[in-house]
Amino acid sequence: MKLTDEQMKKTWEDSFSEQVARQAYNTSPVEALVRNIAYYLREKCPQGNYEKLHFMEMGCGAGPNLIWLAQKGIKVSGVDIAPTALELARNNLAHAGYSGKIGQLVEASVCKTPFADGTFDGILEACVFQHLAKEDRIAAFNEVRRLLKPGGLFVGYMLAEGHSVFQSKKSQQLKDDAGTLMLEEGKSKFYLTNIGLSHFFSKGEYAKLLKGFSIIDPCLATYYLPKFEAAKRGYPEYLQAMWALYAVK
Repeated sequence: MKLTDEQMKKTWEDSFSEQVARQAYNTSPVEALVRNIAYYLREKCPQGNYEKLHFMEMGCGAGPNLIWLAQKGIKVSGVDIAPTALELARNNLAHAGYSGKIGQLVEASVCKTPFADGTFDGILEACVFQHLAKEDRIAAFNEVRRLLKPGGLFVGYMLAEGHSVFQSKKSQQLKDDAGTLMLEEGKSKFYLTNIGLSHFFSKGEYAKLLKGFSIIDPCLATYYLPKFEAAKRGYPEYLQAMWALYAVK
C-alpha cells in the first residue's frame, strides 16, 4: 500500500514525537555505516583530507551519522520528511559545534529531493528505504544514482529476510511485492512491528536497484537482541538481520 507524502510525514512525525518523549531517538552513528564509509575514505583520501567532500543522508533523523561525518571535516546535508527530525538534526549538529559544516537540511521525500544531479561524493541511508512502497523504493534508489558523482559512495542499512519478524510472518507477504509486510500490531510507532509497511530485502535485489554501479556489495550483519528487549517486542529470541550495503557508482 503506497502512502501519500502527507501520510508518510504523519507516520514519521508521530514516530519522532514518541522517540523524543521517551528520549529514545538515535544519538550514535550506525556502526555498519561507519565501517563502510571509513573503508571508502581510506581508499579515496589516504592522506585524510576530507574537507572537499560533501555527503548527504536520506532520512537523516536526529543527525548522529551526520555528526560523525562532520567530525571528519566533511560537509553534510540531509533530507527528512519529518520536521521534528530536521530540527533535532540541526540542533544536535550545532550543539556538537558543527553548524559550519551543514550544507542543507531539507524537508523532502527521499524519492524526490531538491538537489542537482551529481551533487554528492557520498550518500547514506539507515532504515529508511525499507519502509517505502515498491514504486517509491525504486524512485529512492534512482535518486541515489542521480545525486551521486561518478565514483561516489552509497551506503545503506536495510532489513534482510533472515530477520526474526520476517521469518515469523513471511506467509503474510504482500502478493504484489515479495519481501514486504504490513506490520501493525499496536498504536505505538516505536517498534518495527508497529511501524506499518516494511520491506525485507533479498541480496539479489540490489543489482537491479543499483544497475550501472561499478561496485554493489551487500554485506549481511546479524545479531541477537538481549532477551529482555526481545520480550518487549513479543519474541523469545529476536534476530536482527540487516544488509550493510556498500556500493560505488
